Amino acid sequence: MDEYERRKVAVSRYQSGEKVTSIVRSLSKTRQWFYNWLKKYELRKDETSWFLDESRAPKHRPSKVEKAIEQKILDIRQKLDDQHFSQTGAIAIQYEFRKLKLHPPPIWTINRVIERNGLNKVIPKLKQSREYPELYIYTQQMDLVGPRYIRGDGRFYSLNMIDVNTHSAFSKPIRVKSSSEIVPAIAEYWSAYQMPDALQMDNELAFRGSNRYPRSFGSVVRFALSQGVAPVFIPIQEPWRNGIIEKFNDTYQKRFLNTTHLANFNELVYETKQFIEFHNANHRYSAQSQMTPNEASRAHGHGICYTGHTHELKKIPLETGVVYFIRFIRSDLQLHLPTEHFKVDESLKYSYIVAEVNIDRQILVIRQNNEIKHIFTYYTPVDW
Repeated sequence: MDEYERRKVAVSRYQSGEKVTSIVRSLSKTRQWFYNWLKKYELRKDETSWFLDESRAPKHRPSKVEKAIEQKILDIRQKLDDQHFSQTGAIAIQYEFRKLKLHPPPIWTINRVIERNGLNKVIPKLKQSREYPELYIYTQQMDLVGPRYIRGDGRFYSLNMIDVNTHSAFSKPIRVKSSSEIVPAIAEYWSAYQMPDALQMDNELAFRGSNRYPRSFGSVVRFALSQGVAPVFIPIQEPWRNGIIEKFNDTYQKRFLNTTHLANFNELVYETKQFIEFHNANHRYSAQSQMTPNEASRAHGHGICYTGHTHELKKIPLETGVVYFIRFIRSDLQLHLPTEHFKVDESLKYSYIVAEVNIDRQILVIRQNNEIKHIFTYYTPVDW
């Protein structure tokens, strides 16, 4: 006797007056099983198929994506695939919809279309050198984009910053590549967001100081040290060491500058704020479990913000702290700092080292894997 036959026999015996206990015991079934099928029989006794299993498929299917919207998603995805180094995920596709003045579909809709059409890709992770030193856990990266131009309104630069842990980004248009504009921009980000343990940047002159005065540090370094933030300069000609901000710069260029018509500098400032707000609220990063920067920031909690004033950013004293330079030592065994170089030991050849300019002790400490290899006297001008 198969399962279907048991169901029909159980109901038939019950209608003949047999007790439920006797029925389920002889059929090796439970009372719940019997009452379930009795209920189905009573609800559909005029049908000949009441004892058959019902389909478990969802009774209500989610609404299908309109063909026109799906095709637009696929067209945009193909366009992004054809662009070298372009982001191709759901957020990038949403940017393109906004560029076309169209209401963007939800992220999950875009992802469903991409998956259904076999376009989802797994991007291989880049191998990182174990020798490269990671100095601080809570770091922000900073870079300058430019010069760029607004037709009829001249040149501008963008100071871009991003938090490594949460990917909360910041961008500030400035007219000139000068510390007098860079420092207030950093202060604006740190006032609205929070200060890191370290500020990592490339060897841009406006960041580090002046070539005219050896061993001197400019306002950017002085401001960071005055707030207890360690300035970290990445190796020369290795921009990938600031990979997170470099990737954001690419998004900034392709999703904002290339797609936004700007009449003047004031409009650039306004539109930049809109772009940053959209990025931090909507751009999801796989590195932080698909959370947006705003969601990741709330999960990490609030840190210490800058509470100073603009007038305090001029003539900042250089009193204490350490400035870090990460460098790769080549076959010439030379440690190259911005305005001078030092001979180092043979054991450091073809490896990364950390050069620490200690303001308090006026020395230069060379470390490899946190082990001191050299100490040089290094007099640093602390006044202006």
